[in-house]
Amino acid sequence: MMKPKIMNSRWMSLFFLAAAFSLIYNPLTKFPYTFCVIIIAIMFFTYLQDGNLKALHFRKTGLREVKIILACYLIMELAMDFILQPVISRILNEPADYSLFKPIEGNAGLYFKWLSGMWISAAVGEELLFRSFAFAQLKRIVGSNKAVMILISAVMFCIPHLYQGTSGLIQTFIYGLAFGFIYARFQNIWINIIVHGLIDTLFLTLSYYGLMDFYTFF
Repeated sequence: MMKPKIMNSRWMSLFFLAAAFSLIYNPLTKFPYTFCVIIIAIMFFTYLQDGNLKALHFRKTGLREVKIILACYLIMELAMDFILQPVISRILNEPADYSLFKPIEGNAGLYFKWLSGMWISAAVGEELLFRSFAFAQLKRIVGSNKAVMILISAVMFCIPHLYQGTSGLIQTFIYGLAFGFIYARFQNIWINIIVHGLIDTLFLTLSYYGLMDFYTFF
């Protein structure tokens, strides 16, 4: 009877969350395999705590959810691309640094390799780590305050994106707030995964066609 209490304690949840997050920086794996390891760890930690994976909120997705996904995707894409991203870049006089993605320009093989890796790593992996798993652990650590959970998860989400510079970091933080709000509102990780995947698919497609100026033109 003691094991469930220990596994669901505040300190154990903090340990599990820190352990899963630290795997991002492990030196033994690279993209996209790093997040494959993280996904396995998340499922293992969740099962240790609950004996099932219900806390990750893999819920049934139907027509209603498809409408929500499309609405969230369009709102986030339009708001970030045409309002927030240009404003942030102008205020800081520093566009986000996307030079890391330059190698896929005109390289179809690399594009599809990165695209498949992105769906595993960013769409599935990041949403499981920074949304469903983080929220489940933070609920035990800070209580049911959704605003605090959204804020902390957004900070965690933007830290691994330091390579994008200050502008990119702020934009990623805002994305993190938006993804956190979506998850807190609908409690269905599939919605987050698909919206995230669609946003990054457009990003990589623009990179492939050499149209990254799209993000700074406005």
